[in-house]
Amino acid sequence: MKAKFYYILIVIVITISPFVSLAFGAQEKNTVYVYHDEGVSDESLLHTISTLKTILPSSYIVNKINANEVIEYKWTNKAALFVMPGGADLPYVKKLNGKGNKNIKNYVSNGGSYLGICAGAYYASAYVEFDQGGELEVLGDRELAFFPGKSIGSILAKYNYKNNSGSRASKLHITLDNVKETVTYYNGGGYFADANKYPNITVIGYYENNLPSIIHIAYEKGNVILSGVHFEYKPSLFDANDPYLKDILPALERHNISRNLLTIEILKKLGINYN
Repeated sequence: MKAKFYYILIVIVITISPFVSLAFGAQEKNTVYVYHDEGVSDESLLHTISTLKTILPSSYIVNKINANEVIEYKWTNKAALFVMPGGADLPYVKKLNGKGNKNIKNYVSNGGSYLGICAGAYYASAYVEFDQGGELEVLGDRELAFFPGKSIGSILAKYNYKNNSGSRASKLHITLDNVKETVTYYNGGGYFADANKYPNITVIGYYENNLPSIIHIAYEKGNVILSGVHFEYKPSLFDANDPYLKDILPALERHNISRNLLTIEILKKLGINYN
């Protein structure tokens, strides 16, 4: 009789435990937040959100988040991932220095994940060295400093804020089991100087010149991936009539499957559950 009682009790506990969690305010971390504020390019935002909505499991949702919301710090309870897309990183500095960066860093330190692409990768490095000596020169320390070294660019072509003349189809050597090489869109990104010399950092991708293009950082309890290339850019969203894009589009289209596989593997490393 006693055994039967305990069996019934266990069944009841298992049945009601999810509802008890909800009653006490537990929230599922199923939201991917994409930063959208001054500095983020419209093109980068379009590609980032489109790719995430296409490639994430259906249990995840994608929301935009602005600087004030980052500073308010109400987002972390639901956050599966924080994404800082491409654009220009100085406006990120202006909006997020201090409280905003502290919140992002605390989120990652406590088990969260950060994905920084192009400007978002420069921004998460300890030091930015962009177009040194040129008219677009940006040099300086950054607060987040998930990568403790320098992010240096542009390396494949001179960047132009006014058009896509610096765009390239960048062949990458990948160190993952499921993806060994691919071709992704490049425009203004950097490389991570001496990445292999730092502890807790793994190089995921290399440019053809063997400089690190994508890195994974085990940061305290969390995960960070920084990319100098736009692996999130979808060939189908490009303007085929753009004179600077029409010649690189065929290569991007041919490697779209491996690009998607790379994106999935990156998201897995950032804690996205594909099971």
